[in-house]
Amino acid sequence: MLYPTLLFTALALFLKWIFTPPAKLRHLPRVSFFRVLWSYANKETEEARIRKLYIPFMQEKGEGVAISYALGRWLIHILDPKIWRTVADDAANWPKELPPSDMVFFRFVGTKNVVFSNGETWQKHSTVVHAALKRTLPIEQFTVLTQKLFKRMGDGGLIKWDHWTMRVALDAVGTTILGYDFEAVENDNSPFLKQYTTIMDALSIPLFLVFPIFDVWFPRKDLINNIDALIARFQAILDYKRENRGNDMLTYMLEEPSLTEEEYRHNMAAFFVAGHDSTAAALSTLVAYLAIYPAFQERARKEVIHALDNKDPDSHNLANMQFLYACVLEALRINTPFPFTAPRVSPTGATLHGSNGKSYYIPPNTSTVLSIASLHRNENNWSDAHTFNPERHLDTLTGKTKIDATIWVPFSRGPRQCPARNFAMYEMRTVTALLLQSWEWELPPGSPHAIAPQNVFSPFGLSSPKDLYINFTKRG
Repeated sequence: MLYPTLLFTALALFLKWIFTPPAKLRHLPRVSFFRVLWSYANKETEEARIRKLYIPFMQEKGEGVAISYALGRWLIHILDPKIWRTVADDAANWPKELPPSDMVFFRFVGTKNVVFSNGETWQKHSTVVHAALKRTLPIEQFTVLTQKLFKRMGDGGLIKWDHWTMRVALDAVGTTILGYDFEAVENDNSPFLKQYTTIMDALSIPLFLVFPIFDVWFPRKDLINNIDALIARFQAILDYKRENRGNDMLTYMLEEPSLTEEEYRHNMAAFFVAGHDSTAAALSTLVAYLAIYPAFQERARKEVIHALDNKDPDSHNLANMQFLYACVLEALRINTPFPFTAPRVSPTGATLHGSNGKSYYIPPNTSTVLSIASLHRNENNWSDAHTFNPERHLDTLTGKTKIDATIWVPFSRGPRQCPARNFAMYEMRTVTALLLQSWEWELPPGSPHAIAPQNVFSPFGLSSPKDLYINFTKRG
């Protein structure tokens, strides 16, 4: 009887350890572990989980933070704009957290890059990356890729749009960031796209997301082999670019000898994931909402046709498409591709003061995420927050009011915000402008996206519409 008793006791202690936050966090508002577990078990998207479980803490209970169990540990979610600003703007006292070693995803992305490094190392990466990005604004290449897409679309009809946004975004990252053409738009059997999709599908298994330690206890050899093979592909691209320079970010980065081979590769992987997945998701969301709201689509089309005047997009005529720009801003707000930031930690701990008058003590070295979607979907920050309404941004674009960088933060804010945000905005505006010029589109009858785009479950919380079928009609 001794062994069953010991086993039962060990199991009970293990469950209590998982279900109960550490003593240092019990003073903070808590999201039920069981509700989070149920959400993952049902493969709810991160956007849906934030809307159901986190936003009520700020919107209804007036709390500025909430803790929950996710990714194998207890996390603090910052929901209040004032607290958000305090943490995001102070990179010195709130550095990025080093990702857990048991999360297989970071075997591919790595940590020695501009996203996860800190201090002098981050300063070095940031200087190199920003300098490289300033030397190229590839609007012309975005146009070339979009025209390739139009050839594949043929005469239009019912098209799985999210399938093509992934391909366009992949080729955009390849040709303009890495200087390598993956040929994802033109080649239906692109090996790079197939391998990456296989890895992402394997990483999406909820059990391993909630309990990453399982990847240590039960290593998935096929997944590890696939990741290592993808790493080898990136190394091959890096070797190729050393001998074949071009007008791309990697070429300009290679002119800086201070980075190691590993640091180059980790930055390549980070920009690949961030630039490919997030842009594809944003393009799917934007086109879906313009299908849901045909009046907005037609208004944007008239503006685009007048601004382009039968010319290709460039920085000058894109600047004259303010309503299209407003549509992009609203798409990024209402269905933010990455709904939270990479975790931050305060080495010394901190007391944070919210706009609600409450203060919250955050213990040292506690994983803290800035919840972007909580700011973007909170009725306290935006009137009618769950409705797509690009007109809400027009006053800021015409200079009547300033953009509120406290509550519109799809690229985060402060010194650690996304360095490629300008690149992403130009890509979205160029592709959508050409699409409006050449096509009209609508959702088919009975579409599950008729009210709002329906996202797919993602291993790192990406808000990306899935099975988005759209009926395209060629204009003129």
